[in-house]
Amino acid sequence: MGKVHHATAPSGDPAFREYIQKGVERGIESRIVDSWKRCSQAGLSPFVRNAPAPIENHIFKQRIEQNLEIVELFQFYMRRFSGMLEQLGACSFVCDIDGYILSRVGYGKALNFFDNVSLLEGSNCSEEFLGTNAPGLALVTREPVMVTADEHYAKICHPAFCAASPILDQNRDILGCVDITKFFDHHISEELRNHLLNLAISLSDMIRNEVFLGRLARSYPVHYPGRASLQGGPNGPGSGDSPERKPRLSFARIVGSAPPLAKAVQTAKTYGRKEGNILILGETGTGKELFAQAIHDEGRRAGGPFVTVNCAAIPLELAESELFGYERGAFTGARTEGHPGKFEMAHQGTIFLDEINSMPLPIQAKILRVVETKRVTRINGKREIPVDVRIIAASNRVLADEVAAGTFRKDLFYRLNVLPLRVPALREMKEDIPALLDAFFHSCTEAHGVCPKRISTEAHRRLVAYDWPGNVRELKNCAEYLCFTVEGDEVAEHHLPPEIHPGKADGAPGPSAAPEEPKNLGSLERMFLIETMRRFHGNAVEAAKTLGISRSTLYRKLKKYGITP
Repeated sequence: MGKVHHATAPSGDPAFREYIQKGVERGIESRIVDSWKRCSQAGLSPFVRNAPAPIENHIFKQRIEQNLEIVELFQFYMRRFSGMLEQLGACSFVCDIDGYILSRVGYGKALNFFDNVSLLEGSNCSEEFLGTNAPGLALVTREPVMVTADEHYAKICHPAFCAASPILDQNRDILGCVDITKFFDHHISEELRNHLLNLAISLSDMIRNEVFLGRLARSYPVHYPGRASLQGGPNGPGSGDSPERKPRLSFARIVGSAPPLAKAVQTAKTYGRKEGNILILGETGTGKELFAQAIHDEGRRAGGPFVTVNCAAIPLELAESELFGYERGAFTGARTEGHPGKFEMAHQGTIFLDEINSMPLPIQAKILRVVETKRVTRINGKREIPVDVRIIAASNRVLADEVAAGTFRKDLFYRLNVLPLRVPALREMKEDIPALLDAFFHSCTEAHGVCPKRISTEAHRRLVAYDWPGNVRELKNCAEYLCFTVEGDEVAEHHLPPEIHPGKADGAPGPSAAPEEPKNLGSLERMFLIETMRRFHGNAVEAAKTLGISRSTLYRKLKKYGITP
């Protein structure tokens, strides 16, 4: 592939020296100035249009095939973010390691400007072709970068703000780059610039994690009893687009016989034979989703889909399209045939709205309309679509208190609270801790081939005395932590995590503790995630902050490794 012809601008040119000097005087950062110098040495002039011609179609197809994984992942995630880009007047694209644009979506006017400067799919955005720009610079520095207005080398690009983040593999080798561009806003705020940069970083991180974990899954497939090997990617079981693939659960899978739990199970079984909406209340980590799916799987709708919506994990600006879907033309980059929302996907089945209390009031109003009319209207849609769906909602807060505080609609509360169900906290059923631990140890042994474990008398006493603020989820994470860190078959008191064994220094193993060596990088990352979730009692928000990743990225990692979030 030959380079396009550029008008030369040698670094000795007085006009170019003045251009550089003015940039330095304006305080342009050194890596931008260094990029300008590289552009000059490559023969580019900032004063003329450097329009890279797209590569031939058959070569473009070859590049798509070579980078199909990142293209598909980019398109998958942009189905969630394209509506937001449309509202912001921005667009986004992904390019390969050489700077060739492979796919782009977003605001129509911004894409038209891309067309005008010949930045089409198949065009090259690298420094040597286009001059200083965010994706071109990110490919050179291997770091996220923003380039604003006249920081661009070529004057034709001065109307643009660009934020880009490279996609790096586990060895920090470049796989490609994600760019977000906004035009015609010379006074773009610092806050919006940072948000767009963070979005670019999140997109590149999500793509990188999917690629990385997908490779690990192919190298080290994880087998679960009664379940096929988990495969990653946008079409895998964690995507939410194929709810019927989830394994059937029943009340027999709920471990324990303590009176509060037995009462909840009996009530839930009764609800399974009825059709009213259900509101499940319980602290974080008590297993509300397990109850919801068991109600579905042993009820009249067992043959239909069970669709889970983690309301707290959906970005607010995407909640409407996620729940109610969109029609063709709703925004640039939308699927040509439109896309159904979660309510449509749950037709003739059950939709589980977890952490419903986190939904903003405007979305609550739209949910109320669906509850009352049994119909949904997609974004940009002109017709109402009937849906036959049972709603099970859950909250880790007392919704009556939220209603009193004005953060939850009273009318929606009454429509959801037809059949109330309370799931007890683990501290109310401590007699079930041994049975739960045995179940978790057995599952961990089957899934990962670790040595079977049993609890010593002293360790059992400590476990029962602990208050378990993270409930069954925390107990499960603790069990997995012990499976991976205790080499022998008996868990002694000194093996327990420091918050359960107060006399143990944080992170200091007992005299006979010998952590099992992780078998591969996947095992190491899984252990680290388990330990982090255990430390924060299953609180995904705090865990994500500590890990320095977005909450959605954390949820995908947890799903990949089969860790209950």
